[in-house]
Amino acid sequence: MRRGVTLIETLVVIAIIGMLAGLLLPAVQAARTASRRMACSNNLRQLGLALHLYHDVHNKLPPGRGSPTPFAFSTQAFLLPFIEQDGLSGTIDFGSPPTSFTVPPSTVYDGSANAAAAATLPRVLVCPADGRDGRVTGLTFGGTNYMACTGSGVNEGNLSTADGMFLLGATTTFSSILDGTSSTVAFSERTLGDGTTGSSTPDASFAIREIATSTNPTSLNCQSTASGTWNHERGGKWILGNYGNTLYNHALLPNSTDYDCMNATQQKARTAARSHHSGGVNVNFFDSSLRFVSNGISLPVWQSLSTRSGGEVVPNEW
Repeated sequence: MRRGVTLIETLVVIAIIGMLAGLLLPAVQAARTASRRMACSNNLRQLGLALHLYHDVHNKLPPGRGSPTPFAFSTQAFLLPFIEQDGLSGTIDFGSPPTSFTVPPSTVYDGSANAAAAATLPRVLVCPADGRDGRVTGLTFGGTNYMACTGSGVNEGNLSTADGMFLLGATTTFSSILDGTSSTVAFSERTLGDGTTGSSTPDASFAIREIATSTNPTSLNCQSTASGTWNHERGGKWILGNYGNTLYNHALLPNSTDYDCMNATQQKARTAARSHHSGGVNVNFFDSSLRFVSNGISLPVWQSLSTRSGGEVVPNEW
């Protein structure tokens, strides 16, 4: 006579399956996390290689912000043909503003000629670990998680006098990197803004404190609760060269609990590299090498890695 499965046996099997699933799910999640981090690294690597290709063609590096105003295109926009985005690059009118924007107090520039290009989202500029998938809520623009480094944050991060490689209208070359290409940061990553408004205590992972153009973004001015407004659109426009969208510096440690802070023209700032990876951020150097930098790196070392000719001695281990 065939013996059936008892209720107890069934419950035991279910319990075993539940235990196995409980063991398996963290492993699956860890694999997904590792895969996303690797994809982020690969995108950064492509940008780093694109810099070399751009330099080979133009005998210089692209600026951090195009000039004169209003032609404020980003480093990423100039690199498009070298990251397999020739078609998108061909739709950009570099003789018109990249987006519509206002220069305080009231000068308005019309970016309608580039609206279609600016709304396009090149996947190579997006980190899969960022759940916003390349777009800030409420914006029609394509965004980016990858930022060009302007330097240590000296002179309040002024794009005209920064000590990194991506400046206002700069025509720097690899020969400008006196500190060595393997010790000078080109790109890192940053989380996209959450697109919300009106929060009195926003999350530093998503919001930027924006202060008046006439106020320098010093540590004191940036941390004052009475100063400025909140900008929740960080990284929302890959085409526009400024601190709000495509640039950052090393004034703050990676994933700092301090708020990113910039003036209203977004050409002076104290900012941080930020990611959704546990413990740190991916960083691309000018020799195209990649490293994962811990949140716990010392600030002096972190800042020394951002300068082009600071003459700092960087320790072998950091």
